[in-house]
Amino acid sequence: MNKFLIALPLIGAAFAIAPASAQNLIVNGGFEQSTSQTTTPTGWTNIGHSDGVISYATFGTPAYQGNYFYDFGGYGDSNGPAGDGIQQSVSTIVGMAYALNFGLSSENAAGISVLQVYLNNVLAGTFTQGVDNTGVFKKPFLLQTLSYVATSNLTTIKFIEGVGSGGGNGSNDPLIDGVSFQAVTSAVPEPATWAMMLVGFGGIGLGMRRRKVRTSVSFA
Repeated sequence: MNKFLIALPLIGAAFAIAPASAQNLIVNGGFEQSTSQTTTPTGWTNIGHSDGVISYATFGTPAYQGNYFYDFGGYGDSNGPAGDGIQQSVSTIVGMAYALNFGLSSENAAGISVLQVYLNNVLAGTFTQGVDNTGVFKKPFLLQTLSYVATSNLTTIKFIEGVGSGGGNGSNDPLIDGVSFQAVTSAVPEPATWAMMLVGFGGIGLGMRRRKVRTSVSFA
């Protein structure tokens, strides 16, 4: 088989492997630096009344990340009013694309759960949850993702309990965990991948050299 044809897949694979891992700009996105049920989590600012974090073990909630999650209704508070929430500001680069990821669940009690996410005071997404048959505080977390292109050098990520959620229609406040905000970057080859690329280029060079030698031979 032509070594030139072998080398091409090697180079293609090199560029397809190893996407770059961007830094999470959120501080304490998993709420593991906090253990208090009534104190504002480290790195965050509470909007409305001051809520803390809840341990997964408290209610036997299926864990999403680590040992703690944030409940918008607060510990022991079944009437978390609309407008309560949590926020954090991070440094961003104007024009750069970012991805906001977080795990979302709800208390899964009576009523509906509404979570609104704002990026620099612009509503980026509304997440509404009903009640299923998994049980109170037993609903598994699901990954949610929002895309954002920075418009300033400082971006505020704000999670707000929406109108119609929590105490207004029962006790079904939103729960979040594993919050991350990262720049979206293109694939960057790792050292091992660069080695694969060099092998590919070497194969191309060898194939071209042999082809040149063959075409230069003449017969009398």
